[in-house]
Amino acid sequence: MDWVKTFYGAQNEWFGVYLGGVEESHRERAELMHQMTDPTTKQILELGAGGGQTAIALAELGHEVSAVELLEESVLHAQKLSHQMKVDINIQQGDFYTIDYQQSFDLICYFDSFGIGSDADQRRLLKRIETWLKPGGNAIIEVGATWYWAGVANGRKMDLGACFRAYSFDVLNSKLIDSWWRKEAPETVVRQYLRCYTPVDFKLLLEGTGLKMVAIEPGGRVDYEEMEFIKKAALGEAMTYYVKLCKI
Repeated sequence: MDWVKTFYGAQNEWFGVYLGGVEESHRERAELMHQMTDPTTKQILELGAGGGQTAIALAELGHEVSAVELLEESVLHAQKLSHQMKVDINIQQGDFYTIDYQQSFDLICYFDSFGIGSDADQRRLLKRIETWLKPGGNAIIEVGATWYWAGVANGRKMDLGACFRAYSFDVLNSKLIDSWWRKEAPETVVRQYLRCYTPVDFKLLLEGTGLKMVAIEPGGRVDYEEMEFIKKAALGEAMTYYVKLCKI
């Protein structure tokens, strides 16, 4: 998993991907957490929180929010942004595979980048999530949909202005390969590799973790002809889906 810091660091350096403000999409994601659980005040942990935008959106709804993020630059941005918006979040720099939380949480969220590493790595993380959950608590994880990344998105190339982005799919390992390179330096390519799952495969992944799936909510999709993001898609067309987990 040596690519992780390089890839997400390049996204910040080239585009400031995680260094912006709280946008409508972050507040919509926070509202989705209400829809999939309930709107009562919770102690929430967000894994891989980026620049803290979703964590702040959740805190705006009255929740007590902790977060962990790998990149120092993103953590510093989250701290600055929360101060500017007068919202308290507790964000720490660290690796969620090694960080130690003594407290437990009502809700644990992980968006965008689930699937780093092997199935064994995912199970290791899921077991950690189970230990951090309160009895009756939930985890909500955004999962890459195999059918989308192996199908409609496979082979797509996009011009993002300063750089290009291209999707490919490793069919043997069921992994999305997301490649970025700057137009001025095409020889320098950074990539992320995310394991994708069908819902039935994700259920198999949960075996031995102490967690079970209790609900699925489809995410959106991209209309590549119009280059438009469709916020709500049928499950069989969605690029990601959200799984709601609870302790067994």
